[in-house]
Amino acid sequence: MKRTTVVAASVMAVALSATAGLSLTRQNPTPLPISAGGAAQASDPAARSDQEASRTPGLMNQPTRPSAKAGGEHPADASATSAYELVETDLRCQIDREASATAGHIRSTTDELCRDFWLEPLSPEEVFTAITHAAEHGNIRAQLDYALYASRIFEDERNSLDPDLIRDYKQNTVRFLESAGAAGESNAYVRLSDIYKNGILASKDPVMAYAYAEAFFRTGSSRYGASFLNNAAAGLDGAQLRRGKELANHLLSKRSASP
Repeated sequence: MKRTTVVAASVMAVALSATAGLSLTRQNPTPLPISAGGAAQASDPAARSDQEASRTPGLMNQPTRPSAKAGGEHPADASATSAYELVETDLRCQIDREASATAGHIRSTTDELCRDFWLEPLSPEEVFTAITHAAEHGNIRAQLDYALYASRIFEDERNSLDPDLIRDYKQNTVRFLESAGAAGESNAYVRLSDIYKNGILASKDPVMAYAYAEAFFRTGSSRYGASFLNNAAAGLDGAQLRRGKELANHLLSKRSASP
């Protein structure tokens, strides 16, 4: 197997690890707005225009229209919302297109919404730029999904062999999840727990894995929280469990102190 293939496979494993626990944590996803006909639509014509503008060079230098609070954001962060919706809509359109011949597939998009994305799908570079901007500017959904979307940049073999880019990707994934957790998004703790348990995006640390699982158990609403915590605690001794609880207390104090 070629070295580039091995590296690319490793990077994809990182992305999958970072999104582990998705079914556990994403019980209330925020879908695209639904029209009267039941199909997902862009928020409004101006928002769609903002999305199209962001596909051009100088992606995040385009003006955007302020919107009401969404996902814990302030109106000034409307560009982050637009950037995230751009990459999410592109993905939904490609999924619907590829699954159109599958019996029983229920579309989440319309032909009108997806026409431009089918003619010219976002490039990996465009996805990477948009999702990074959205996460940097406080969009919590982008922070949660950063690892999945940003990993597309490694479809280019040159990027899959760039150690600096891979390092930044890993560090940013952890940093964005930490920001989401501090902002009140308990689901981020599940992914951080998995990261430290598996040791792919960060050095393996079972105590940190337990600390994040404890933080999720104490702040989340999933009925699987207790079993998730018990799984993280397996194999730890009393001192490690006490240290994990101390770390969880620290995490939650940062959360309560965040604006």
